[in-house]
Amino acid sequence: MHFLIVACMQRGNGHQTTSAADRCNAIVYSTRIQPISDGTLSGLKFAIKDNIDVAGVRTTACSRILEGYVPTTDAFVVERLRVSGAEIVGKANNHEFAVGATNTSSIFGPVRNPVDPDRISGGSSGGSVAAVASGIADVGIGTDTGGSIRVPAALCGVTGFKPTTGIIPTDGVIPLSRTMDTVGIAAMDPGIIEKVFTSIIPQQVVHLLNPPKDVRRIGLMLFDDTPVSRGILSTIESLDMGLDLNECEIAGFEKLTGKARRTITSAEGASYHRHWLETKPDLYFADVREVLSAGLQTSTAEYIEAWNIVRKIMKEYERSFAQFDLIMSPVATTVAPTIAEVTGRELSYREILLGRTELFNAVFAPSISLNVCSLDGLPCGLMVSGRRNDDLTVLSFARKLQSQLRNI
Repeated sequence: MHFLIVACMQRGNGHQTTSAADRCNAIVYSTRIQPISDGTLSGLKFAIKDNIDVAGVRTTACSRILEGYVPTTDAFVVERLRVSGAEIVGKANNHEFAVGATNTSSIFGPVRNPVDPDRISGGSSGGSVAAVASGIADVGIGTDTGGSIRVPAALCGVTGFKPTTGIIPTDGVIPLSRTMDTVGIAAMDPGIIEKVFTSIIPQQVVHLLNPPKDVRRIGLMLFDDTPVSRGILSTIESLDMGLDLNECEIAGFEKLTGKARRTITSAEGASYHRHWLETKPDLYFADVREVLSAGLQTSTAEYIEAWNIVRKIMKEYERSFAQFDLIMSPVATTVAPTIAEVTGRELSYREILLGRTELFNAVFAPSISLNVCSLDGLPCGLMVSGRRNDDLTVLSFARKLQSQLRNI
């Protein structure tokens, strides 16, 4: 059994949450679950997204539908963390069932951005990221199906990593898309993320990872003429790293892939949620219900065609690495909007915030968000992405890049 302490304050809806010190509303259940043994992660405190099972602690996915669910076993990632020495300090707030990018649709209320509490954290792993940004946890564990770890990392000014899809098992994670869900990791330092990543990947897949390589040739993709893009580009060009920067384009990557990924994700999500959508539709937040209900209308032909598009783009993406070692792009083309701006417009902001990140989910690529600059005091995130299984190259380069950023 876990040694479990659930703290403090009661909300109006009766849910147990953390103390008033959590001003970002990042943690929904505060715990002190000790490691199983000492290991590489000893001394680090972790916040676990509320769609990931921690034995003996409620997993609600921040939805009314799962209010009474208490798992009896740890998710794969949680077990690996505890075996490696990690302490679990809380379950983290998220957008309901991970179906959103704003973290405003949650039975626990919105997660607030630690930089400006009137603004969103981004999502759907906003609580995991905000817990790191506000110092509650050293590491946040979330999921990333379309950008759910990288978007909040960019908006809150921390580092967020989406590994190669499939490298970390998702056993014990409430699914959105079984083919595209990925466990994600957030921390202030990419070096910590690298330590966590190498501690939790199964030994049987370690051989799939390519060894880290030197990086010189960088493809610049998906930048546009917005203040955020211009600020990120200016920062990149000021780095003294001997990088060869050139524009990178992949035919159809932006327009076709995003739509195909959303078709696949909503259809697979609807399959998991079908019974509840038919029997308890009013228990969902409106934006989440709309996304999942649309998936019920997806035909087999549309689903197959979406995968055909994704496979074509995967081939084009892989070909681009004949010219480039890694690809850089903005995480988002906007800084964090206010909660007031977003409320009631979650679906519009879902497309705005995921428009750059979801493309790398579709091709199963490792991708990391780094805080590189700010606009009017609000963080802007740079995304660095690689080929499938080039996770160690992405992480190694991210460490070097962040070291350079500290000297600017």
